[in-house]
Amino acid sequence: MIYIGMDKFAKEGPPTVTKNGAVTPIDNCSNYKSFGYNPCRTGFMIGEYFENEDVHIKLVDNLTDTKYIYPVGIRDFGHSIGFGRSSREDVGSSFLDKIPSKPLKDIRENRAKLLVYYGNEEEDKNGDSLFRLYEEFKNKLIEKRIPTENVIYCDANILLKTESDISDINLIAVNYCTNSVSRYNTQHKQNLYHGKDTDSIENRTLWENSKDKIRSKHFLCYNRLPKSHRAVTVLSLYKNNNLDKGIVSFPDFDMSPYNTVQKKEDYMKHKHYKYLLKDDELISSYENAADSLLKKLPLVLDKDNFMVCHSIINNNISHYLDSYFTICTESHFTSRMENGNAIGFTEKTWKPITNFHPFILLANKGSLKYLKEYGFKTFSPFIDESYDDIDDAGERFLAIEKEINKLCNKSVEEIHEWYWSIKDILKHNYYHFYGTFQKDQRKDFLNQLEEQINEFT
Repeated sequence: MIYIGMDKFAKEGPPTVTKNGAVTPIDNCSNYKSFGYNPCRTGFMIGEYFENEDVHIKLVDNLTDTKYIYPVGIRDFGHSIGFGRSSREDVGSSFLDKIPSKPLKDIRENRAKLLVYYGNEEEDKNGDSLFRLYEEFKNKLIEKRIPTENVIYCDANILLKTESDISDINLIAVNYCTNSVSRYNTQHKQNLYHGKDTDSIENRTLWENSKDKIRSKHFLCYNRLPKSHRAVTVLSLYKNNNLDKGIVSFPDFDMSPYNTVQKKEDYMKHKHYKYLLKDDELISSYENAADSLLKKLPLVLDKDNFMVCHSIINNNISHYLDSYFTICTESHFTSRMENGNAIGFTEKTWKPITNFHPFILLANKGSLKYLKEYGFKTFSPFIDESYDDIDDAGERFLAIEKEINKLCNKSVEEIHEWYWSIKDILKHNYYHFYGTFQKDQRKDFLNQLEEQINEFT
């Protein structure tokens, strides 16, 4: 049994419903402000893990004889403790300043543990996480006389513990998107292919009947944010005459909240992806392609506003039913092992799995390995997945490019036959996701929280 301590409840709004009642928590420390906004306002994102579970969410003032978790959800780790993302600028405050006297006293005196919940992000040692700002965060804990052993830090980097030498702060890695995707799709039956709902039955029928219909495109490739590995992927598709064989999105310069380069003339050029391609002749061929591709941008599908993250809530089933595989450009691809690797799975990976789609995964080294450890099946020998073992991101990309070209060079009849030859793998992955996997991920997180509380007893 887990007790969660909150400072305030809202009078109205979507409730978090547990086995012990329904409440509408307001994020702890949500009034903390730095760098022009409130980094601890998440809409009680962590509450998704508590739904229909044996969890008690109570006001801190009513928790007198019970050990509890005091959660602070954050959207940006650095900003939440008063530090800039690209600098060590310190605004001289942190969310710790907004913890009221009772929970602060309880944390100091071993009656509560502070949970810093950053479950929607996975970062390496150069990113916005405890990895980069450990010393800074620890100093602020010391200033507040908060014992580090009573602090839990949580994010979505699977390698959080293994890549870190942090031992005095408790670390929990969490697959947040797993829970979010499963939860959202289960609530919105039009995204499912199983069950007795009319929309779900229709989707399943459409998928099964598509065996007798040639699909118009080879692949699907979503790219909202123009990160380096996504830019070079789209360039590769164009350079190799594969772009028209796919359903592809990509923004024009300044259409997204994320920019790798500052000048339009550098967009899609080597400055955009300098960490990947190193051979001068190869770079030249890509830059020549860029001059032509720039005239075709943006590549727009069903959503033309690249400033808005549609992520989990937008699932266009028709894109999957009209293509044969996904080129999945995950959030991270270029992390260097010497900087502490980061592996995490977002909706970008779960969407093909929950839509019966095979995929080629542009992610950090070892990502496929972890998917298989989770019980999913990947697509070797149908796809040469040795790319997953390549340290250097540039070499890994070229190996992936080779596999994309191989699939794209198949005729539509050939790739249609190939797709249906691996249908058992696709079905396994789909039902594994909605079966034991997502349940186990939620259970594991809650068990780790309970273990933290039990350390007090």
